[in-house]
Amino acid sequence: MRSCFNLNRETKFLIKAGVIVATVAVVAITASVTACTSRNNPPLIFAAASLVDVMEEIAAAYEEDTGRKVRFNFAGSNLIANQIIAGAPANGVIVAGWTPIHKLISADKMSQDDATHILSNRLVVVRQSSDDRSINDLEELVETARIAMPDPDTAPAGEYFEALFRERGLWEQLKPQIIPTLDARAALAAASTGTVPYALVYQTDAASTQNVEIAFEIESSSDATEPKYYTALLHDDEASQAFIEFLATPRAVAIFEHHGFTPHPSH
Repeated sequence: MRSCFNLNRETKFLIKAGVIVATVAVVAITASVTACTSRNNPPLIFAAASLVDVMEEIAAAYEEDTGRKVRFNFAGSNLIANQIIAGAPANGVIVAGWTPIHKLISADKMSQDDATHILSNRLVVVRQSSDDRSINDLEELVETARIAMPDPDTAPAGEYFEALFRERGLWEQLKPQIIPTLDARAALAAASTGTVPYALVYQTDAASTQNVEIAFEIESSSDATEPKYYTALLHDDEASQAFIEFLATPRAVAIFEHHGFTPHPSH
């Protein structure tokens, strides 16, 4: 079992237009090796920014069913991995894509066997709801102007889109039109405000606002282009494990499905 930090600071994480803002109330971390969590010190789960809405609902259901709380740090999945490698005291992770998991494995923060495929998502092209322009496929997308897309260097969503475009021989044509963003939520915000005519995002992100509508869905053509989410425990404590196990319960699965995610059947 890995040791963990006992925090004596409060950190509140907000998401505004895809940007993570952290405000710290007290500036001290006590690095004593203690029991990681208890009912008074809930587990801290680092979760992908695209899971904000669904995880907040699941956390409420978890507290209602068990009387226990859970805390979250929402951020881009690759940023999450970097934070943990730098020493951030996460009890567990729920991240998009394999890249952040690979980073954590390489940094000896977890083993490959610790990772579980929990959810899948879909890739879509969105436009502002008030925009009457219409495109129906990727070939037409190539002929448009600027397109907001999560940066493949920072966001797994961007990796999925780049892999898909490369598979279909369109990456070099589309690349000059791409406006890279921090993550899928930032790309969504760019389309929502009309900053760009189109954005490439997860289907669940598109469903989170009425300011955009889906122009068309992009079918995943291989395992490399199917958006997946993975969960892993980083510390072997009962409270963290209880919450991760709750994600596979019928109530949690129903919430995931309500938000447009596809729970993995083996989870």
